[in-house]
Amino acid sequence: MMRHRRIWQVLLLLAALLPGAARADGAPSVRIGKQILLGVGEADGVASFRGIAYAQPPVGPLRWKAPQPLGYPAGTVDATEFAPACPQGDGNTRWYRRLAKAMGADPAVVPPISRLSEDCLYLNIWTPQPRVGARLPVMVWIHGGSNENGYAYEPNYRGGPLAREGVVIVTIAYRLGLLGFFAHPSLGSERDGAGAGGRQGLLDQIAALRWIRAHIAAFGGDPANVTVSGESAGGTDIALLAAMPQVRGLFARAIIESGYLAPDGVTSLPAARNFAARLFSPAITAEQLRALHWQEIVALQDRKLRGHFYTPVAPVPHRSQVPLLIGSNANEYRMYLPADEVGLHAALAKELRGLPLYRRRAVRRWTAQLGGDLASKVDAVSSGKAFHCPAARMAAATAAGGQTVHLYRFMRVRPGAHNLGAYHGAEIPYVFGTADDWLPASAQDAALAQQIQQYWLNFARTGRPEAAGLPRWPRSTSRTLAVLPIGGAAASDTSAKTALCRLLRP
Repeated sequence: MMRHRRIWQVLLLLAALLPGAARADGAPSVRIGKQILLGVGEADGVASFRGIAYAQPPVGPLRWKAPQPLGYPAGTVDATEFAPACPQGDGNTRWYRRLAKAMGADPAVVPPISRLSEDCLYLNIWTPQPRVGARLPVMVWIHGGSNENGYAYEPNYRGGPLAREGVVIVTIAYRLGLLGFFAHPSLGSERDGAGAGGRQGLLDQIAALRWIRAHIAAFGGDPANVTVSGESAGGTDIALLAAMPQVRGLFARAIIESGYLAPDGVTSLPAARNFAARLFSPAITAEQLRALHWQEIVALQDRKLRGHFYTPVAPVPHRSQVPLLIGSNANEYRMYLPADEVGLHAALAKELRGLPLYRRRAVRRWTAQLGGDLASKVDAVSSGKAFHCPAARMAAATAAGGQTVHLYRFMRVRPGAHNLGAYHGAEIPYVFGTADDWLPASAQDAALAQQIQQYWLNFARTGRPEAAGLPRWPRSTSRTLAVLPIGGAAASDTSAKTALCRLLRP
C-alpha cells in the first residue's frame, strides 16, 4: 500500500511539471522554464491563465521608465485571478453606465472597477490547447479608452468564445494617463536611459508582445502567427506599432477598429514636455514626482484633464508594415454630441476650425444635402474627420506600400430607441461574442456576431478574412478602396476619395 502511495505521489509531481498537463483536480497548467502556471478550466475545454506578469512592476524608481524584464524563479504561480487594473479614474464606468442608460437599462448594472494598482503590467490568455506544439494562431487585444481608461479583462474582452474557435487569445494591460504617457523634462529621455520619452504605455505593449513571442508556444500558440487587434486608443497604438521598425517580427498582421488616426492623435517630445511642465512646476525633480502617490496623480487627471486623449510621443503613422484589416463605425461621434441645436452648431464650427474658408463653405453645402437631423449631419462630419477618412487614408497608403488591406464600415444599429446609431465601440461585443445582458439584441445580432468573428478569425489564421459561406470581402488597392459594409447598407462616404474626405484632409 505504501509503495502504491509513493507511485501516485510521483505521478502527481510529474503531472504538475509536464508543460500543458492538467493537474489532478482537472485545472490546467503550463510550464515556463522552471515555473508552473496554474490556470482555470472554462467551458468547452478552453483554459484561461489570468494575471500573468510580463514586466517588473513599474513602481518606485521604475515609475515612468521603460518596462524592465522579469526574472523567472522556480515555483508555482497562481494564474487563476485577474490582476488589478492600471490606475485610472471612473471614466470607464461612466462610459458604460451612460451606454446602459441609453439602452434602457439601470446604469447601476455596470459595477465600478474593483481593484487598481500601479503594479499592473499583466496579461491574460485563453487557449483551447495549452500545450507545446499546437501552433495555433494568436490574437492579441489592446484595449481602448483614450489611453486614460479601460482594462484588459473588461466583460466584453473575455477571450473564451473566440478561443473555442481554435485560436489563442491574449489581452494585455499597459500604463495609462499620466503614468503611461508623460514626459516631464526632469525625467530625462530614452537616450540617456532615464525616461521613456512620453510613451511608457506604448513601450509596455511592446514588452508584452516580446513576452508573447518568447512564451506563447507553451500555451499552444504560434509565435510566428500573431495578430494584434485593438479599438479606439488601442487602435491608435496599433497603428503606431505597425509603423515602427523596432517591432518588426513581433506580429504578422494588424486589426484596427475605430482607431483615432488624425494627426493630433500623436505628439512631439517638446510638446509633451511643455504639457507636463504646465501640469507640474518645471523645477520639480524626478524624485519628487516619483514620491507622489498614484492616487494623487489620478486625482490631478480627474481635476484638470477629464476626457483628455493621452497622445503617445511618436510620428504620425501613415501606413502599416504588415497586412491590415481596418475600419470604423458609421456613427462614431453621435454619442458624444450635444443634445441642443446651439451646441450642435458649435460642435460643427469646431470641426471646421482651421480649414480654409472655401473648404468650410463646401463642407456646409455637403451637409445641407444630407438627409436626417442636425445631429446626423454633425456626426457625419465629426466621424469622417476623426475616424472614417483617416482610416481610409491609412488603408490607401498601406496598399500602396505593397501590403494587403481589408477595409470595413460597421453599420449595425442595435434594436431600441437609444438614438446612438452604430456608436463608437458598438462592434466589440460582436467581435468577442460577449454582449452584455443589458444590450438589446435580436437573432440578427447573433448571426452578425458569428459572421464578424469568422472574418476576424480567418484574417488571423491566413491574412484573408473571406471564406466559403461568408459575403465576399473585396480587397482594397492604392487606387481603389473597396469597403465592406458590415451589418447594414453601405454609406456613401466610404472612400478617401469622396468629396467629404477631400474637404477634411489635414
